[in-house]
Amino acid sequence: MNYQFLKDAIGSPWHIEAQTLQVFYPVFRGLISGLQIDKAPEPRNQRHYAISPISKDRVIGYSGFDDDDDDDDDDDDEVEVVDIPQEKPNIPIIHVLPIRGILTKHDQECGPRGTRTLGKRLQEADEDPNVIGHIIIAESGGGQAVAVPELTDVMKKCTKPIWVWVDGCACSAMYYIASYASGITASRGMDMVGSIGTMAMYEGRKAKSEANDDGDISVTIYADGSEEKNQEYEAAINNFDFTVVKERILNPFNLKFQNDVKTHRPAVKIEQLKGRTYMAQDVVGSLVDEIGDFASVVDKIISISKFVPQQPVPKTNQNHLNIKIEMRQFPHLNQVLGVEELAANEDGAYVNEGQFEQIEARLEANQQLVAERDTATQERDTATSTLATAQQTIATAYDPFNAIDPTVAAATTPEAKAEAVRTLLAARPGTGAIQNLGQQGNDPDWTEVDWEAIDNLPHNRNVDSNS
Repeated sequence: MNYQFLKDAIGSPWHIEAQTLQVFYPVFRGLISGLQIDKAPEPRNQRHYAISPISKDRVIGYSGFDDDDDDDDDDDDEVEVVDIPQEKPNIPIIHVLPIRGILTKHDQECGPRGTRTLGKRLQEADEDPNVIGHIIIAESGGGQAVAVPELTDVMKKCTKPIWVWVDGCACSAMYYIASYASGITASRGMDMVGSIGTMAMYEGRKAKSEANDDGDISVTIYADGSEEKNQEYEAAINNFDFTVVKERILNPFNLKFQNDVKTHRPAVKIEQLKGRTYMAQDVVGSLVDEIGDFASVVDKIISISKFVPQQPVPKTNQNHLNIKIEMRQFPHLNQVLGVEELAANEDGAYVNEGQFEQIEARLEANQQLVAERDTATQERDTATSTLATAQQTIATAYDPFNAIDPTVAAATTPEAKAEAVRTLLAARPGTGAIQNLGQQGNDPDWTEVDWEAIDNLPHNRNVDSNS
């Protein structure tokens, strides 16, 4: 019997979804009744492994992620296996950590590893300089509440991005863990997520029970001064009073569960924190970020990790790594991509999705600059045309005045031309350039003309006598 597992399970709080509990409960009852479970190795589909961010193929024989020589691969990600020689350790990889089945704190004798072991794997992978990020494959309906911190505490310390891919179900304790990641992608719209809640199970006979069919009775005896020992259990079994276990155990665990989800998933709605399980397609934008396949999550890690590939991982039909070759450099392109040197091998150069986004953004910015330049050029041409028209209009207005006399034509400003005209008028007999006519009516010194004196001028009297 797995006494460690039973000790952790009986009476402790659980974050578990109902269907998962129904499948697990007969096993739990069997363990209590003495069911023996054979020890077994860890299931292959629960072992962590590595993926190349360049070829998107699975990498084996790397950093101890795969320590089994069995070539059977029953994982659902369906990636090609690529062997990386141990003498070539500087290979960028993405760490993949599957979490499937009932979540327990400690390793299970039947094979699955507990969250303490999974947390250790995550921490060691994050410390590997070749790891650019982590993908957690979630396929679990939850488990022990005490199993959650073993992983979430490590996730908070990780320096590489973590993304969760839901492969069918991420409920209760599993969703609790998933909420700590940078994001959550569901594989299908009908994947189940949520079930944010806490529960406990007690099973046993009353402290002072009636005799059973065999005539056995159950008596529980506590020492003096131990009145509160097992009070939660005794109140529930003897009196069907669940208040004590709720107030002391379940409610504090549940409140922390809800608050942590709200902290890490701020878009979650209040009604989604009450224990209901949802289909992923109904909670996109709150409990999950998107729906997509495993390859899309690989691309997500590549993008947010800002990984720049330097050389591709070799294919299986190659017995050596592709050799980096010299290539022509493009300073402007290097600057856009943020790399000191463009790298290539015999198959060519590689650009990832994040780099394509950088190029697209720069091209879009250049198009905006071209549009602004064209607008400015058009405005300049319009102003130049307007100026030429005004200059022509002024020149046409000057022509009649310039024709009066060369002195008027030689004047360069309107004021100078007016002065030249007044000078010409003043030089003619019977005329005088005294002042501007437009100002006569406003001059206080101006008096009415003495026409009698003008008529008596000698030349005017001669004109009158000859007429």
